[in-house]
Amino acid sequence: MNQDQRGHAMSHEAEHDKTPEMAVDFMQDDHEEAHRLLDRIVESLAASTGNESPGLRKDLRNFIEHTRAHFNREESLMKEIDFPPFPVHKQEHDLRLEELVSCLDDLDAGAVGLDDVRELFMGRFLPWYRRHCATMDQATANFAEAHQKGKE
Repeated sequence: MNQDQRGHAMSHEAEHDKTPEMAVDFMQDDHEEAHRLLDRIVESLAASTGNESPGLRKDLRNFIEHTRAHFNREESLMKEIDFPPFPVHKQEHDLRLEELVSCLDDLDAGAVGLDDVRELFMGRFLPWYRRHCATMDQATANFAEAHQKGKE
């Protein structure tokens, strides 16, 4: 593992503890599971210096399926509570999920290599994911909590 890869892995772990608590239980649970899955992917990518580590593609598929299910749950909640920025939030979900699926498809087809997957996950996806959780997801959870309290 080179210095850059170690730096990415360490910065991911350091940021892991800073994910905000969500007011919506399923969002909190989903984010915790996503972190477990992402940690496995980051470890696999960091350990893959020339050859792909065993289980990487399975971990990627598991993360994509978890993410798809999580996004669907969040989007259902946003519709239920008439969350005003729903279209923007959903668009972010759609773009990132498409990017992940395309990357895995390209990896399976041999069109991209491990360095490309590393760049996607560590260089682009993880920073986006942290921002998304801290901003859009936090706003959604807070709005849902206020919506629920207003109904009580």
